Amino acid sequence: MAPGPAGGEPALFTDLFAEQVRRTPDAIAVMWGEHRRTYAELNAEANRLAHRLVSLGAGPERLVAIGIRSAHLVVAALATLKAGAAYLPLDLSHPPQRLEHMLTDARPMLLLTTGDDQHAVPAADLPRVLLDDPDAYAGQPDTDVTDADRLAPLRPTNVAYVIYTSGSTGSPKGVVIEHRQLGTYLRHVVRSYPGVRGRALLHSSFAFDLTVTAFYAPLMTGGCVHIGALEEMGTPAAGPAGQQRPTFVKVTPSHIPLLTALPAQASPTGELMAGGELLLGETVDAWRRRHPGARVVNEYGPTETTVGCSTVVIEPDQPVPPGPLPIGQPMPDVRYHVLDDELRPVRPGEIGELHIAGGQLARGYLHRPGLTAERFLPDPFGPPGSRMYRSGDRVRPTEDGEYEFCGRVDNQAKIRGYRIELGEIEAALLRRPEVRHAAAVIRTDTPEVKQLVAYVAPGEGARIDAQQLRKDLAETLPDYMVPSAVVSLPALPLTVNRKLDTAALPAPEVAATPGGRAPADELQALLCELFATYTAVSSIGVDDDFFVRGGTSLGAAQLVNEARRRGLTLSLRDVLENRTVARLAEVCADTDRGDE
Repeated sequence: MAPGPAGGEPALFTDLFAEQVRRTPDAIAVMWGEHRRTYAELNAEANRLAHRLVSLGAGPERLVAIGIRSAHLVVAALATLKAGAAYLPLDLSHPPQRLEHMLTDARPMLLLTTGDDQHAVPAADLPRVLLDDPDAYAGQPDTDVTDADRLAPLRPTNVAYVIYTSGSTGSPKGVVIEHRQLGTYLRHVVRSYPGVRGRALLHSSFAFDLTVTAFYAPLMTGGCVHIGALEEMGTPAAGPAGQQRPTFVKVTPSHIPLLTALPAQASPTGELMAGGELLLGETVDAWRRRHPGARVVNEYGPTETTVGCSTVVIEPDQPVPPGPLPIGQPMPDVRYHVLDDELRPVRPGEIGELHIAGGQLARGYLHRPGLTAERFLPDPFGPPGSRMYRSGDRVRPTEDGEYEFCGRVDNQAKIRGYRIELGEIEAALLRRPEVRHAAAVIRTDTPEVKQLVAYVAPGEGARIDAQQLRKDLAETLPDYMVPSAVVSLPALPLTVNRKLDTAALPAPEVAATPGGRAPADELQALLCELFATYTAVSSIGVDDDFFVRGGTSLGAAQLVNEARRRGLTLSLRDVLENRTVARLAEVCADTDRGDE
């Protein structure tokens, strides 16, 4: 990645993309299903929308919300950056109340969406552009937008995007990433991982910064962004492109057992990058036994350090030890300080809190100067004016320059790669009038399976309905933050120091929902049997949620394989979206009728 004009700053992504368009105008830049866009076609469409955005007042330091489920999001993001504005990605699977909070907090100037998707965005008064409307930006020029067109010059210090993460105070907070930090990260990616120059699979929500790698790096190197569902790769639903293996895939470690169970077309031939959670050597080896030719990259980094800031590269023939793998060494433009409570460096072999400095630190938190000052501190070990980010991660530096992850110093955890503040879940529980005390914890009663469990104590004379409580939480929290079980106790156990005694918290009972409906026919009975097999629950009702009853993504993939072996037509997406025997039976029946 070429340096930019200002003292070694990395070049703007928009400029690098324009250069790539000139080099490979006819190469395929993005594909989804049976659709294709060449670099020239994608650039022209993004340019027309960018000119329209400029005419509406979009420009540097202004925010544009993107609420799109379809491949239109590629054009929306590119056009926003070309206009000089920053984008706010919205995950439309999140509850409306959460989306409303983000929009109220971020205050974007307009919304990019589609006719179908606009109804999922609770922003009635926000101006919007519908990208599936033929007249949305018809008649606009298809030439590249330059500073002469923009409302103000675009500089590396301007904002590129804002991504919201869970907040300990009960509401999510926006992390502000500038073009220079994005460029610094991408410079490392394109130099280090040749797989991004081929075909990169973009399969996660655009509101999850894991997608930044697979979205941007291919478009600056002549590669192709393949938009598709991970679980559909290798099936007819993925289209012709989904029958070929990608060269680069980025996932969370929780996805890797799922990849191992899926058809080979879901796994990359070049690099498999894992980020967002602790990676185990056993998980890597299980996947490599089926896919021995690819490199595995373990990437570590909070959102506040622009996607990832240290890596470990595992070559195809390189043995890995069992247990947690180290988080590696910092990237070239990143510095690590492992400090004790007095901000003094610890010696190799000692545990301290990781403080991260260098060129990938976010500007801070949107509209949160106090929290920014609390987490982004002056760096006493760097040049004057430099900062370091308090990660909250406890690590142990080794003699050979590696870093081992040793847990958190606060009440934060990760589920499926998403960072969650347990305090945000507890705050949502305590807003319920019947709840007097609440605690949210991550349990690992089953090896390699994390379960988010809530413990609540009712107020005097109150009664807690665990199922209703979960439904209430689902109205304000995304699904990965809704506890899979709620356990009601007379009082939460405390240590002698009056702190929560997590060791004394009982494991949730794994049983069928009391009073659950029995299967009504052979199809439902077979599905109940399969649910029981892959959730370790002896009795399943047709309304029981597979994941609430202890099922995992890997178990869902195994369930689908066994269901197909027994003659049922099911996809992994069917299980992920429908989750109960009753709804899955309807899917099977509809599919059978469609084949008649």
